[in-house]
Amino acid sequence: MKLPGNERGVALVTSLLLTLIAMGIILMLMYSVTANIQVSAASKRYKNVVEAAYGGVSLSVNEFIPNLNSAIFGSYSSGVSELLTKYAASDKIQLDIPSLACLRDKLDNSTANWSPSCSKTVNPKDNPDMTFVLKSTLTGLHSNPGFKVYTKIVATPVKGNTDKADKPNLRNGENVIESAEVEGTGVTIPTTYRLEVQAEQENNPREKANISVLYAY
Repeated sequence: MKLPGNERGVALVTSLLLTLIAMGIILMLMYSVTANIQVSAASKRYKNVVEAAYGGVSLSVNEFIPNLNSAIFGSYSSGVSELLTKYAASDKIQLDIPSLACLRDKLDNSTANWSPSCSKTVNPKDNPDMTFVLKSTLTGLHSNPGFKVYTKIVATPVKGNTDKADKPNLRNGENVIESAEVEGTGVTIPTTYRLEVQAEQENNPREKANISVLYAY
């Protein structure tokens, strides 16, 4: 049987079109799978750095600030030295306190009474009060990059009257309505700090998370 001249190659064209459509579907599926993998990986990395930021907040408000506040009522330099000895060693978290004088001003004075040289900008990487690194302590595993944490007190809205030396009585003569000589009397006003904390991966600073904290001590 002889085909009309205008129908020659129809089968070839049809097969090519079907192949093209199939390739398009396959490419769409591959793009969708790749995009989902990238989104999942980015979500996992972000979750990790957010957890590091929360860990930095916990360490700052539960360990560093209480110890530094307590040191103010004794030998501040000695208290800081003890803290650095405990946490600044290379096998620890590499705690660094760039400006002891400014940090002391921020801890024990309202914002208006800070030294003019103390930074009040909200960027925690701009003259941070403390920096440290959080790394896994698990042994026998590949050492993954740690997370560097920047902590900065950007304001001390309220200078309270609680005894920062961990004694049961209030601080004498500071904003106490009743006598502070008797334990349990007087109005307790905690010192309030506003902190900015930023955590970022050591080898990729673009992976970062920021947390704002209002902390009463």
